[in-house]
Amino acid sequence: MSSKVAPWAGFMERQSWARVSQLVPQVRGWAGVSQVGGSTTMKSGNRPQQELADQDIRPESEAEKLYRLLAENVADIICTLDLDLRVTYLSPSVTHLLGYTVEEALGQRWDQWIDVALTPASADIATRVFREMVASVNQGQADVFKSWTTELEFNRADGSTLWTESKMGILRSRDGEPVGYIGVVRDIAERRRAQELFKTLANNSPNAVYIVQDGRFEFVNVQFQQHAGVDERDLLGTDASRFVLPEDRDMVRRMSLAMLKGERSNPYEYRFVSHDGRTIWVMERVASIQHNGRQATLANFMDITERKRSEEVLRRSESQLRLLSQRIIEVQEEERARIARELHDQLGQELVALKIEAVSLAEKLTDDAVLRERARAVLDLVERLDSTSHRIAVSIRPEILDELGLVRAIQWYAEDFERRSGISCPVEAPVDEPALSKQTATCAYRILQEALTNVWKHSRASQAKVKVTATDRTVSICVSDDGVGVDLKRLADASSLGLLGMRERASLVGGRVTIRRNRGRGLRVTAHLPVDAAHAETTLGAGLGG
Repeated sequence: MSSKVAPWAGFMERQSWARVSQLVPQVRGWAGVSQVGGSTTMKSGNRPQQELADQDIRPESEAEKLYRLLAENVADIICTLDLDLRVTYLSPSVTHLLGYTVEEALGQRWDQWIDVALTPASADIATRVFREMVASVNQGQADVFKSWTTELEFNRADGSTLWTESKMGILRSRDGEPVGYIGVVRDIAERRRAQELFKTLANNSPNAVYIVQDGRFEFVNVQFQQHAGVDERDLLGTDASRFVLPEDRDMVRRMSLAMLKGERSNPYEYRFVSHDGRTIWVMERVASIQHNGRQATLANFMDITERKRSEEVLRRSESQLRLLSQRIIEVQEEERARIARELHDQLGQELVALKIEAVSLAEKLTDDAVLRERARAVLDLVERLDSTSHRIAVSIRPEILDELGLVRAIQWYAEDFERRSGISCPVEAPVDEPALSKQTATCAYRILQEALTNVWKHSRASQAKVKVTATDRTVSICVSDDGVGVDLKRLADASSLGLLGMRERASLVGGRVTIRRNRGRGLRVTAHLPVDAAHAETTLGAGLGG
């Protein structure tokens, strides 16, 4: 037989009936229980038909005295019954806890005292447990450590009641044969009061609160019942995952386990399906607790369905605004390209014609020095107008970007920036032009323009380096200066339109812009953009769909 300690007798390690009999104290004529010829015999001063002189009472050993001392001084009530369910021993603590004397129960069958000692509901529970124990003995079940634990409400002698936790088990001989039953009754009044306080707090909480033990509901508050659409009596003892949307169950299991282990602090979200099929979004937290002496999980969640709906509306609205912003930028670029073409083609041709006329007029006015000088002034003005219109056309939409690609356009713009600002602007770029979509190339060029403009306006730098890197999937444009830098918090302000413009342009093609301080001095602005922006348009367009 196993030497494992039985759960119902913490101080007994598979004791035989003969040893248990030695636990019986010599009180008020009760001499104890012993075995004579293999049969169990009651010995009581209140039962004259049993002659104490006929019994084989051997002296107590030191171990037996210790067991009796423990039984008499333990705060819990210890009770033993024979196989006929007659009370054979009752510890003196019954007087302290319930106000009854030991003699009032000794020798009585369970059905003679159960209705008096217990409230009606607890009497029904105890009756069921006794029947299960008897059935277990009659069926010869081999589980020698099987026990029955219940919470029972006892009637005290003074008319009050006391909530207890009662553990019942089967007493066996050294050979493992059933010889009776043993029960340990513990006062749990404080625990019950704490439970009642918890229930009151939980039922007044705006959140759903529940306790799960062994995967089944042990407690559900009013709010949980309302969300589930099921009464408490139909929830307790049922599968705790039944209300989690099947697609979310694995995620909930992982998240809750991580939170219980202390690996996660943030609450998790999932879809809760009520009994009638209504689905809501909830945000949940869990914690490990002790419930009825065993580990359990305390969980609470709040309904965030409205928040989720608002987030979805905001997301759709944001997608629509981004699509609108993208369309505005596209129209803007188209309009810039049209104006640039007209400046180059229409105004450029007219300025050429005017220049020819001015040259011809100057040649014809050889005799009049004053008029000839004025004709030359007109010619100079026409040349300046031609140069200005060309510069405007290029700044609006450089032909080189469309004709030769991004790298050449960046190199040209860096040279022009260096000439206009006096700030050195070297460019490091790949030799081969990366294959970019028109949207990405335009976006990268406009971000470069804005970044260098900020260097010129705010940094007081002597140099601004431009670096272009490309892979099969992304292209990066980095502008790094050696200026005085700027407060990053101020840059994050919504009033920083230049930064907002760069970030908005990058997001419209599925990219992003980062701003960091250099290790020495100055700032580093980097745009990370996808080579092909087609997928970004698809994503934005999908936001308008439902």
